[in-house]
Amino acid sequence: MSATSLPRRLDARRNRDLILRVAAEAFTRDGELVSLDDVARRAGLGRATVYRHFPDRTALGFAVATERLVDLARRLETASFRELLHAVLVEQQRFRDLPRRRYTDALLTVLRPAFRRAHEEGRLRKDLELADLPIVFEMVDGVAERLVQALLDGLFEKAA
Repeated sequence: MSATSLPRRLDARRNRDLILRVAAEAFTRDGELVSLDDVARRAGLGRATVYRHFPDRTALGFAVATERLVDLARRLETASFRELLHAVLVEQQRFRDLPRRRYTDALLTVLRPAFRRAHEEGRLRKDLELADLPIVFEMVDGVAERLVQALLDGLFEKAA
């Protein structure tokens, strides 16, 4: 390994971490409207640097979502299944524009150990299965959309 390759690797890692942090904030704030050019500008990096790490918005979105899943996985030992499920239901709203099946499969993989533990401890209904959770996720999406509409209806005057 050359003397310059290690600093380059560290610099690349720092850039990737910065891109992910800025993108997570941008997805939270702006949702699917975020472009890689926006992320580059907000991170103070060149477009080529961002595109070198992530070829498109979907790849960047999955990387951000994966980081969130890794954070959830770290909490498995200390958090209850209820706390993890709450975090998932909040997080899923941030990544609604990602292909749903792939993201849901990743969520289920992360939640599986805590789900099993909660079942073994008798904290979940006996008839609840891990395969039921995608239905719960979709229900939350539906409720969230209706709540947004209700909020908007409350903000605007009725047409005369």
